[in-house]
Amino acid sequence: MPILQLSKELENKIREFPEVDWSKVAEEAIKAKAFELRLSRSKELQKALLEALASKSKLTEKDALELGKKVSNGISKELEEKGIA
Repeated sequence: MPILQLSKELENKIREFPEVDWSKVAEEAIKAKAFELRLSRSKELQKALLEALASKSKLTEKDALELGKKVSNGISKELEEKGIA
């Protein structure tokens, strides 16, 4: 199992809260990041997540299309700023 190395500053901050299960906090953060990375790589997972969200959404189709345009524009702008597009 990998061992995490923390800065002394972070170790001191953690010691301020001994009642917190920091291993569990780290595990949950790692799980969330791993899911985020899998999601960014998998179009199928993105589609499933969006469908699950949409099934419980009260957005109209028009609202969803408008939101999609905003997301696309934001991604395009970010790529341009990074010199990718």
